[in-house]
Amino acid sequence: CISLAIDMLDAIRMVLRPDGVLTEVKLGICSGDFTAGIIGSSAPRYSIFGDTVNTASRMASTSALSTPKFPFIHISPSSYALLVQAGYEERGLWPEMVLAARDAQVVVKGKGVMQTFCLW
Repeated sequence: CISLAIDMLDAIRMVLRPDGVLTEVKLGICSGDFTAGIIGSSAPRYSIFGDTVNTASRMASTSALSTPKFPFIHISPSSYALLVQAGYEERGLWPEMVLAARDAQVVVKGKGVMQTFCLW
């Protein structure tokens, strides 16, 4: 997921809005269990459900805007724990980015107050 988010940040460097301004995105990541399946019969769609999906959405909605000049990925505590367990906190994910706790706790809808993390 982190690699995909980094690739998305790289991609927005090449996309301008119709008014010529650089594209901005909000990125959020959460790790955990989810359920996936095909929904519907006349127009079947593949979808994923669960608390992990909802939390990832909340990470994105409470994220700072990412721009080519200010990349920012909002990370849940579960994803941060996996990154630390894998050793990314010490050696770094990418040389140009820092993994750190956010300065303030974030109020996350449906979750309450959370200490979240960011890759910037």
